[in-house]
Amino acid sequence: MVEGCARIVKFIVFFFNLLFWLVGLAVMSVGIWLRVSKGDYGTLVTSVPYASAANLIIAVGLIVMIIGFVGCLGAWKENKCLLMTFFILLLIIFIIEIAAGILGYVYRGKVEKYVKEDMMAGMANYDQAGQEGLTGTWDRLQTQEECCGVTDYRDWFTAFPNKNGTWLPDSCCKTVTDGCGMTYSNTTRGDFNLDKGCAEPLEKFLADNLYVIGGIGIAIAVIQLLGMIFALFLFCEVRKESGGKYA
Repeated sequence: MVEGCARIVKFIVFFFNLLFWLVGLAVMSVGIWLRVSKGDYGTLVTSVPYASAANLIIAVGLIVMIIGFVGCLGAWKENKCLLMTFFILLLIIFIIEIAAGILGYVYRGKVEKYVKEDMMAGMANYDQAGQEGLTGTWDRLQTQEECCGVTDYRDWFTAFPNKNGTWLPDSCCKTVTDGCGMTYSNTTRGDFNLDKGCAEPLEKFLADNLYVIGGIGIAIAVIQLLGMIFALFLFCEVRKESGGKYA
């Protein structure tokens, strides 16, 4: 058993990792909330790695919880193997976060470009066999944001020229009912959400997610640095108490 200052550090590392585990739980909860409330908007923008932010945040939260558990167990048991495993895992995640931060910085000015290009490219797959996820995401976006098309509703006419400009997805209707999109004409324009396209609200959603991910990343990185310092110190003290052996 470690004594003196090392014993204090042991409890610091334990409670730090308990906090780390709770942070992971909170992060995963945020990701689940985003996933449930906004759906998988990332299916509309495949060129932006951060588009599926909800899934990414859930994964990060789960990983943080696992690492926190390993750190808690290693500190409480004074197990050198677990402490070093904890340190290495934190270091790997820290390096990944730096790489992700650089990637986010590179993509920050390209979100608008990729959003419009990917949305236009994917429109032709709307309501096609095997594209149920994309179709559902388009419908959720247009219904929740009361928008239609990418820049405006006429993008649907471009994507489906065979419909001769007499059809819009049902989710473009102000009151969504089955088949309401088939009633589109110049005389029924008032029944549809034609005032704005969906690119702008989607761009805002993705940009906000980048800020959320960035903020979470910075908070976790600060905690990680402290965790690595304390874990390495405790590892050295436990190793010293065992006569310098690693086992």
